[in-house]
Amino acid sequence: MALPASGQITANQISDEFGRNLAPNQMSLGAYRLTQSVGTLSFNGIDSGVPTSGEIKFSDFYSKRLNVVVNFHTGGQESRQNAKNRYNNNSVTVIGGFRGRKEAGSKILIHVNKTIGSAKGNQNNVALRTGNWDSDVVLSVDVGSSGGIYGAGGDGGQGADSWSDGGSTNGGSGGNGTSALGIEHEETAVNVQSGGKIHAGAPGGGGGAGARQVDGGADRSACGGGGGGGAGLPAGNGGRGGVRQSGNADEVQNGAGGSAGQLEENGEGGAGGNNQNEAIGANGGRGGDFNGEPAQGGQGGRNLDSANGNAGNNGAAIRRSSGSIQVDITNAGAIHGGTNATGIA
Repeated sequence: MALPASGQITANQISDEFGRNLAPNQMSLGAYRLTQSVGTLSFNGIDSGVPTSGEIKFSDFYSKRLNVVVNFHTGGQESRQNAKNRYNNNSVTVIGGFRGRKEAGSKILIHVNKTIGSAKGNQNNVALRTGNWDSDVVLSVDVGSSGGIYGAGGDGGQGADSWSDGGSTNGGSGGNGTSALGIEHEETAVNVQSGGKIHAGAPGGGGGAGARQVDGGADRSACGGGGGGGAGLPAGNGGRGGVRQSGNADEVQNGAGGSAGQLEENGEGGAGGNNQNEAIGANGGRGGDFNGEPAQGGQGGRNLDSANGNAGNNGAAIRRSSGSIQVDITNAGAIHGGTNATGIA
């Protein structure tokens, strides 16, 4: 637990919390007047409020806690991480370095200064989850200037298939985006520095409908275009274009596939097949991003004979394991997507 908030405080209590800083097994209050940088985080004093120079008193340690930084700031890109597991594997920095890590009563800072991606499928999938911590831990997620936590983009829907003797499937629905950060600890702070990002996964666009036109013995059909992929990590794939299921190219025109999304940009929907400007399959809808282009269902067409696919749904920037979880957000960077969704996978 944290050091006492008032009254008597002893040298043993302070050294038990922060470690003994003189050998053998001795401590000096003055040695706790330190500055230290970890990733993009700066620590002035062994805990906030402890002086870095000049006079230092026992009362300066009232309510102070050991600070432990969990390392998501070195190394390359990762996906689907659990911060408590990282802590348990001792990938941490203890501020001061005078003792090993401890959980109970400590201030735990999950520091992200690289890119972490999620997984496609369930909207509850998150790139990084806090894990479960002792109830008296003070927990924060600190996203540095080069940090990015991303949900996965949804795949584009398939364009409608068509038959030469009539009939088309419906355009396929775009896939849902998934989510970025999962909070499982009560009263967690989320701090995003300038340049840092927490982005929900954007959905895929819907596939285009098929079309048919019959006129004076001519029977023309066209397939739908595939939907574009949504932005995220991984980004959504483009949906395949609709394919003729019988007949030849004069009777049925195939649709074009949609393009894949990118980390922060959407994919475009593919064009519907065009049969002599009479039967024109619907274009696939674009995938979503968070640069002002939401995902679309299938678009346009002429003489449609089936339904367009709908766009998928956005993931969340921040999810909570339950509605009772409180999150205090300080954002100097970019948070795109909702922050109040519940459920984490």
